[in-house]
Amino acid sequence: MKKIGWGAWTRTTTGGSKVRCPAIRRRPKATPIFRGPPGGCQCRLIYVEDEVWLRLAEPFPEEEVHWRVETLSRDKRRALVVPYIDARAVLDRLDEVVGPENWHDTYELLARDEEAFYVKCRLTVLGVTKEDAGEGDSLKAAFSDALKRAAVKFGIGRHLYRMEKAWVDYDEKTGRFTPPGGAAQKPEAHELIDRLLERLRAEGKGREAAKILTKYGGYGKTPEETKKLYGELRALLRG
Repeated sequence: MKKIGWGAWTRTTTGGSKVRCPAIRRRPKATPIFRGPPGGCQCRLIYVEDEVWLRLAEPFPEEEVHWRVETLSRDKRRALVVPYIDARAVLDRLDEVVGPENWHDTYELLARDEEAFYVKCRLTVLGVTKEDAGEGDSLKAAFSDALKRAAVKFGIGRHLYRMEKAWVDYDEKTGRFTPPGGAAQKPEAHELIDRLLERLRAEGKGREAAKILTKYGGYGKTPEETKKLYGELRALLRG
């Protein structure tokens, strides 16, 4: 490909002749690529960054979209659920689209109180930086929340905000519900506990964690017990 003027490019066709492509101002740091008929001059110029932003914003497959309870009905038999993705899906999307060497993230602890940590994430992709803040009941949860919020500014997971919330049947005893168009799903609290258990097993504390689970009969019989269980597992991980 050869430039023949400000914003205009030529390329050699399969027949060996040179064709002039429509004049387009070249975006700084953008690498132009051609899409169009191999032998014609109707080809259009697209920039690598344009493709990157489009691919980052692609909707996630249904199996990667989870649902969490936002509120319960008065009789606690129905739940209003909203979609979300976990931080690992964001990391995978960034690695897949731009490569692990072309993005990085930094974090700053803004504040903490008895209930939550508050963190700011600065996410840089191909030299473009965006930031947002998140919160969580642990530092790791706050990091994940901040990352997902910053990633939305690059289009990652933004389609979730356009998905409608839904009222679904809810089992108060188990905390289980069936999300729209999907199979029965674990409550978000249970998924967090599962992740904690993975980390505890990796650190050789699986036996102590199993004793705590046995004490609560699994995930706990009530939301209050589940919260206490999560707290004890976190304390074990820290200790």
